[in-house]
Amino acid sequence: MRFQYLNYLSKLGFFGYAYLVQIFPRTDLNNLSLSIPFVINLGKIVSPEEFYGFKPGTDRKLIRWDKIMEYFWLLDGSSDRIKVEEVGTSTEGNPMLLTYISSPENLGNLDGIREMSWSIAHPEDLDEAEVERIISEGKSVVAMTMSIHASEVGGTQVASDFAYRLLTEEDELTKKIRDNVLLLLFPCANPDGQIMTVDWYRKNLGTEFEGCGLPWLYHKYTGHDNNRDALTLTQVETQIMNKVILKDWFPQAYIDHHQMVRHHNV
Repeated sequence: MRFQYLNYLSKLGFFGYAYLVQIFPRTDLNNLSLSIPFVINLGKIVSPEEFYGFKPGTDRKLIRWDKIMEYFWLLDGSSDRIKVEEVGTSTEGNPMLLTYISSPENLGNLDGIREMSWSIAHPEDLDEAEVERIISEGKSVVAMTMSIHASEVGGTQVASDFAYRLLTEEDELTKKIRDNVLLLLFPCANPDGQIMTVDWYRKNLGTEFEGCGLPWLYHKYTGHDNNRDALTLTQVETQIMNKVILKDWFPQAYIDHHQMVRHHNV
C-alpha cells in the first residue's frame, strides 16, 4: 500500500523523497496531502497537533478520515508500539483500519495472545492448570470502535490523540497499560459517514446552516441504524469488525464509542 511505502521511505530522508517523486506522479503526492517535512521525518513521533495544524477537538475543526488514515500510517512507520492494518473496505470503498497498540514484545506475539484470549473465553476444554497459565501469562485484550454513528464525531476525532498518548507517554500507568494490555482500535467504524459528515460541516461552516445535520443518511443502506446491524450482519463494516472482535480475538473488554449530541449537531 502507498502509505507503507511512505513509512519506509520516511527513514531514508531526502533520498527517500527523491525516490518517491520518481515512483509516484506529482498529482498522486498532492492527493496524499502529505507535506515534505512529514515524508522526511526521521523517526520522531509527530504529534496530532503538529500533523493536523491544530489539536483534535478544537472548536469548529473536524478532521477528515483520509487525513486521519495518513496520521495512523505515519505512526505505524514511527513506532514499534503500534501496528496498523487495512482489514477491508467500506460500503462505498473507503479503507477500514485496525490498529494494534501495546508493547513491542506483545506486538511480536500477536498469535500467542490471540490464542490465549480466545481460549480463556471458551474454556470448556481447558483444565484448571491451563486456565491458571493463561491468566498468568496472557494479556488483557481490549477492543474499541469509534463513531459508528458519524454525527457523533468525538470518537474518531480523538482517536489520533488517544493513540499518540499511548505510544509516547512514559508515566507508570501508561507503561503498565502497554505491558499488560493489547488494544485493538478501529479509529473509524463508519468511514463513509465520517467523510460525509466532515464534508457537510466544512461546506456550511460560517453560514446559517453551520452545525445542521446531514440531509441524507450517513450510511448508504442503514443510516443511523448501522449499529443495530450487529444483530443481522448485513453490512460489510459490521462483518469486518465482527470477524476481528468475535471470531478472531474475543476480547475481555469491548467499548463502542458513541457521543451525546444536541439535535445531531456536531
